Amino acid sequence: MDGRQGRGVTRAGAAAWAAESHVPHRLHDAGRDWPETNCYVDVWIELLAALDLPVEACLGFPLASEFEGDQWTFFKPPHADLEALYGIRVEELTLWRPLAEQLRTQVERGRVPLVEVDAFHLPDTDGSAYRHAHEKTTIGVVAIDVAAQRLRYFHNRGLHALGGDDFAALLRVGAEPDARWLPPYCEIAKLDGLVRRGDAALREHALALARRHYARRPRANPVRAYEQAFAAHLPHVLGGPAAYHAYAFASVRQLGAGAELLASHLRWLGDGGDAAFAHAADAFAELSAAAKTFLLKLARIAHAGRARDVSASFAAMAGAWERGMHGLAEPLGP
Repeated sequence: MDGRQGRGVTRAGAAAWAAESHVPHRLHDAGRDWPETNCYVDVWIELLAALDLPVEACLGFPLASEFEGDQWTFFKPPHADLEALYGIRVEELTLWRPLAEQLRTQVERGRVPLVEVDAFHLPDTDGSAYRHAHEKTTIGVVAIDVAAQRLRYFHNRGLHALGGDDFAALLRVGAEPDARWLPPYCEIAKLDGLVRRGDAALREHALALARRHYARRPRANPVRAYEQAFAAHLPHVLGGPAAYHAYAFASVRQLGAGAELLASHLRWLGDGGDAAFAHAADAFAELSAAAKTFLLKLARIAHAGRARDVSASFAAMAGAWERGMHGLAEPLGP
């Protein structure tokens, strides 16, 4: 996909990036348990959808998610999966020039930079972080006009635009040199090798990847490991709104959102005709719903300022994880 220019604007695949006509993908539907997952995955969902690629094909990776001791796996689509399924190559970008100039260079080449930024300067976070809190997040840049200071980008469930002071602050345009400032992490999605596979071929590739992720699954139930550590986490739940929200995002939201995406992947993989995939998808959907219920219980604990019994929540989540993984032994196991 070539970059396109017009009236000073540099775009990667201009036809796909009309913010005013953008409709969020069904994986971001407000009726789902987790309409947003994490900033990185959310960008990829909308980017792949805008490229008219089947998003569900790449969502087998939560099979390998586990409890990391103080959080659940912050899941991301592996770069190798994106290349195997869609021909999209992802590389890290070394930031050594002014950020706005480097973003423009890459967009001119038809690439989509995925860059970590401060949500304080993102107007689409109005009501939460915008001009209120400094939070790291990832955006996917699809159009930039450095002279006019305009940016179009994917973030969370949508395609957004910003400009003026927000552009300058976000990309440090005109900022004084600061030896303490560290450049953000940035990747580039290279779209020139894009592959559009037929349904059967895409499912064959996705099935091979799912088997690989299934082989990497935790050998012991990770929800039970989480339960054993939960008592030590209570100070974070009871530590005030900021501490609670940070904890909930890193733990329960990643657990539940990953399970819901996995359920969608398994339904797509089975294409409605494989009972094993359908039953496993149901189990992971139950895990997602149980995690959402658990999150509501944690919110009540945080509000009340005292602990309460959550063993039933852990039992429900652990049982659903076990059923889902057991149900995949035949279609994905050795």
